[in-house]
Amino acid sequence: MTDIEYNLKKLIENNWLSENEAEKYFSDNNIIRCINSCTSPEGENIFNALTSVPLNKLRAVILGQDPYPNPNHAHGLAFSSRDKTTPESLKNIFRAIDSTYGSNLLNNGKNELTGWVEQGVLLLNTSLTYHKYEDEKCEKKLRDKKQQAIQKEHLKIWKPFINTVIKKILSVNNHPAVMFLWGNSAHDIVFGNIKDKEFKVYLHSREAVIVPGSTVMLLQASHPSPLSVNRGGDFLTTLPKHLKACEKYLANDKIDWTKL
Repeated sequence: MTDIEYNLKKLIENNWLSENEAEKYFSDNNIIRCINSCTSPEGENIFNALTSVPLNKLRAVILGQDPYPNPNHAHGLAFSSRDKTTPESLKNIFRAIDSTYGSNLLNNGKNELTGWVEQGVLLLNTSLTYHKYEDEKCEKKLRDKKQQAIQKEHLKIWKPFINTVIKKILSVNNHPAVMFLWGNSAHDIVFGNIKDKEFKVYLHSREAVIVPGSTVMLLQASHPSPLSVNRGGDFLTTLPKHLKACEKYLANDKIDWTKL
């Protein structure tokens, strides 16, 4: 069985895609091109988030944007890293958790978040693939511009697929689930899939809100990247409050965020 055949089977089994949706997306030439040209993560890990957490076991979602450019870091789970060096955004996530629970994640030398996944946390990127622009002869400024254009294209190509997944999450109405939305891009893509126009007033709000017709709580904060935090973003002060709100909402089914 090829990686694509295995992933197709698991995505259907986990109720992220219907058979018709799977056939639609996996016959999309642009998606196949993204998969085949992907330099990070490795091909077998592209759908790792969705093949690891079934929809009916979902307890929380964290939305990232792109996979880490370095395949030594990326393994298909947003913000999680296989490398011993802790990525800067993950450092800020660990800081916020440590300040909430008195843990020591920042200094324990482990950066894989598989312990969260095993508890039903979906670590989803809005682009599942990263393609490194390889022309080293190109001037850095131009190379960076081309790299940004490539990733913008990948985000655009994956958007219908990700929107389908988000709609499935927002349809959960039989058990509590929490979506942590970090940064305006994550806020916007989720609110773009909510039909209730009156609910749009909560876009970018920091209060805990329940999506109408569902049992899904939204918790919005700024992004954990150093760029955001150093420019006055509220991630480090807001996440501790949101973790407590999540804990209260999930009640007896709460997540141990200190378990990696």
